[in-house]
Amino acid sequence: MPNEPTEDSAELTHLFIRTLRAHHGRMHEAHQSIDIHPGQAPVFFILSSQEGLNQKELAERMHIKPATLTVMLTRLEQGGFIERFSDPSDQRVWRVRLTREGHEISRRVRQAVEEIDGLTFGNFSPEEREQFRELMNKMYGNLKKGPQENS
Repeated sequence: MPNEPTEDSAELTHLFIRTLRAHHGRMHEAHQSIDIHPGQAPVFFILSSQEGLNQKELAERMHIKPATLTVMLTRLEQGGFIERFSDPSDQRVWRVRLTREGHEISRRVRQAVEEIDGLTFGNFSPEEREQFRELMNKMYGNLKKGPQENS
């Protein structure tokens, strides 16, 4: 049987949610200043380091459904940030790459994330960063388990 919520766990949950909201708000502001939707940022990160992925590979890396990605790519293509091209070895496969404008947005997204990371973690020691990483991974692992596995 799972542990009953305590005043301490309620406080931790509240602190966690408040922190996530603050981080999300900063990221949202940064994306708005670059004139992209927050959900589009991963496309720029992934394609800036590995261009020419097919749409299925890109959807898998973003952990979204291919249909969702198709809508996103259509908007990015209309905005002039990406281009789709057929695979020379298999004309049925569409690959994706950034345009010159897409590379510029990618650079700006990366810069914004670095600034927010500096704000978020700037006063953490290397040991605190490692401890935070371990705790976040532990939390993620707990949440990925089924409820009966956590007891």
